[in-house]
Amino acid sequence: MAEAGYPNGIEVTCNVGNTDGTWEQDCVAVLKEEAAKAGINIKMNVMPSAQYWDVWTKAPLSLTSWTHRPLAVMVLGLAYRTGVPWNESSYANPEWDAALNEAESTLDVEKRRAKMEKVEKILQDDAVMVQPFFRAVFSATRDNVVGFEMHPTRYYRFHKVSLA
Repeated sequence: MAEAGYPNGIEVTCNVGNTDGTWEQDCVAVLKEEAAKAGINIKMNVMPSAQYWDVWTKAPLSLTSWTHRPLAVMVLGLAYRTGVPWNESSYANPEWDAALNEAESTLDVEKRRAKMEKVEKILQDDAVMVQPFFRAVFSATRDNVVGFEMHPTRYYRFHKVSLA
C-alpha cells in the first residue's frame, strides 16, 4: 500500500443488505479480516434489504448475491455488459462485450464453452470483482418422497413430487 501512495493504508465502506441471508454479512466480515492484512480497512455498512436495493448499483463496494441463471452467459450479460442497468461495477470493456456477444450467439455447447474461455480470461485480467466462492445449496427428503429435485435458486417446485 505504501508503494501505491497509501502508507497508512486505505479505508473503504462495503454495503451489505443481507438480501439472501446473514451469510452475506458473514462474508464481508471475513473479507474485512483478510483485507486488513494488506492495509485495507473495510467498514461494514449493514442495511435493510429494501434500502440496499436502492444503492447497490451506485455504491463503490458492496456484496451482492447473484442468483443462478440457466446459462452463465445470461448472468454475465446482466452484470457486466457496458451500460446495462444492473452493472453494479460500472465495468465497460468493448473487447469483453464483443467476446460475450460471440459466446451468446453460439448454440453449440462445446463451441460456446471454448468461447467462454476468452470471456472469463478478460474478466479475470481486468479484476472486475471478487468472487470468493460458489455457495453449496442442499436439501433433504425422506425415502418415500418421489420426484423432488433441488433447484439451484432454492425454488420449490412440487409439480412432480409424490409419496411412494
